Amino acid sequence: MKILVACDSFKGSFSSAKAGDIIRSGLIEGGIREVEVCPVSDGGDGFGSVIARAEGAEKRTAKVKDAFFGETEAEYHFINGDAYIESARACGLRFGKDVMRATSYGVGQLIYSAAVNGAENIYLGLGGSGTNDGGCGMACALGVKFYSDYSFIPTGRNLREIKRIDTSSLFPILKNTNVFACTDVDTPFYGKDGAALTFSRQKGATAEEALRLDDGMKHLASLLPVDVNSLPGSGAAGGLGGGIAAFLGGKIVLGFDVIERLVGLEEKVVKADIVITGEGRTDSQTAHGKLPARVAELCKVHRKPCYIISGSVKGDVSPLADMGVSGIFASYAESPVQIDKEDAEKRLRAVACKAAETIKAGMYFSDDF
Repeated sequence: MKILVACDSFKGSFSSAKAGDIIRSGLIEGGIREVEVCPVSDGGDGFGSVIARAEGAEKRTAKVKDAFFGETEAEYHFINGDAYIESARACGLRFGKDVMRATSYGVGQLIYSAAVNGAENIYLGLGGSGTNDGGCGMACALGVKFYSDYSFIPTGRNLREIKRIDTSSLFPILKNTNVFACTDVDTPFYGKDGAALTFSRQKGATAEEALRLDDGMKHLASLLPVDVNSLPGSGAAGGLGGGIAAFLGGKIVLGFDVIERLVGLEEKVVKADIVITGEGRTDSQTAHGKLPARVAELCKVHRKPCYIISGSVKGDVSPLADMGVSGIFASYAESPVQIDKEDAEKRLRAVACKAAETIKAGMYFSDDF
């Protein structure tokens, strides 16, 4: 029996690769002898770590501005002449939760570095950002100018002050570069389901600040040459997706599709007997395009059993059965308030061992299905 492990990162605990390795050790402990780990991502958290392990990945580094205009060294990778960048390396939540002041400027510097190094195609993973500046910081780093009564670099707190945008000074090298915004959400630029009102509270905004950010995003959208709010995913990474479309003429794409092709996931699924995917928490949102659901759909096409191993399960997950999921195993009965990584690793290995034993017996059917 050959099992393929292709899970997402377990947010706050493990990268996709680390989670896969832990699950693999548990499966082997449970009696499965042939296990292949294929790290994957849907463009959200962990995009960079998956790329780093992909065949042929060449590491590059650049000194850029972090989310608060400090200095940081960020890595990205080239594969077959294309550049792959995780935006969080420059503007991630790890730099702090102050979304009103946070900037995507460093992301623009990474894009420029990749272009200068010869990339014709740049794929930018948008997960884990701490920003909500609509991509204005990124655009400034690439030559775009924003004016109030003076030239300035907009952040979330002063988007409403923008009176004029001059894109004529965009660095010429970007005009011959294709930029793809890789996302795992379809969040619009602004509105009740938009970037600010959906995600800014997680990035340190108060309820009042979230409304202010949304108003600023709506104002910014009115100045852009593209109807960004009609583009699914334009609100990803605090509007960075929309900024890439508007300022760089880029395209917003599903990160899973990019990674799936890059790592040859479909071919690996075809060769496997059973596929195990997973994530930090499986809930009602999983069926709406999250990575485990996409893996399950791929398994269903090729008639391969697919199981999910998660940190926890919450809410109604029954729609996953129709998408190809045969059952779900969880490390915790409910999501812990705080995660102890040592305990989380022990639990994940143990639940993988249980999965191996029950899958081998051919008798596992989740109560959720």
